[in-house]
Amino acid sequence: MITTLLLSLTLTQTPAATTTTTAPTTTKVLRVAVYEFEANGVDPKVARLVTDSVVSELRKLQRISVVSMDEVRAMLDLETKKQLTGCTEASCLSEIADSLGVEGIVIGSLANVGGQDVFGMRRIDQHEAKTLGVVSQRLEGANGEEYLACVGPAVLELFPEFGLRPGQDRGVAAEVALRINPPPLPTWVFWSGIAASGALVAGGITAGVLNVAERASLSDYLATAGGEPLEGAVFVEKNTNITNTAGTAWALVGGAVIAGAATSVVALFTDWNNYGADPTVNLQ
Repeated sequence: MITTLLLSLTLTQTPAATTTTTAPTTTKVLRVAVYEFEANGVDPKVARLVTDSVVSELRKLQRISVVSMDEVRAMLDLETKKQLTGCTEASCLSEIADSLGVEGIVIGSLANVGGQDVFGMRRIDQHEAKTLGVVSQRLEGANGEEYLACVGPAVLELFPEFGLRPGQDRGVAAEVALRINPPPLPTWVFWSGIAASGALVAGGITAGVLNVAERASLSDYLATAGGEPLEGAVFVEKNTNITNTAGTAWALVGGAVIAGAATSVVALFTDWNNYGADPTVNLQ
């Protein structure tokens, strides 16, 4: 039974996590478990991000202690994790909730039906075995960000009696949407542009140094001629070298400027936080 398998978790929790508050009843902490949102026709990454956003939003509230399924899995052995996989039935959730000692459960689902998105979230009283509130909202299908916009209002509607902790604001931060639709370019593209710009600058400097050397060589040649007739071929060669090195220097410097400008634009579309690899990294 899952209850037996989770017994070790209950026994190994720290006193701070398992001991109820000694404050008056009015300040009693409500322990809430948030289960993974189901995804029907929705990218599982979006569902995971919404789930973690709900956990983060609940942790903004006073007198609420929240545990997520990721945290539960982190404390369980492999065999128990296998049994928890796909656990969505009410009896299964109830067993887990009892073992964790939680008083409330939050479950939810994301679905896409006929091009329209549906956000659903439910608060369940574990002890009374009844639903305390339901949020269901139909949304215009977009890119997944619309689900995040529902998190703050849904938590407020389902937990109206719990105020915000000092310094907290309701709702998912706008930058979290980047985790659903991250900038398209990996960081190596930006750094490649920087390297190219650097190489062009270095080439331009080298060509400039050669140009100065060619000019000095021509001056020395003219000085040593002593008024004697100049060798036309030598004079033409030195002037050609001066022209070529000058042209190369300006071309390379111009290329460096263009590459630098392009790299600056690339920076605006670079996934600096690596959201594309893991949209939930550093969320909480």
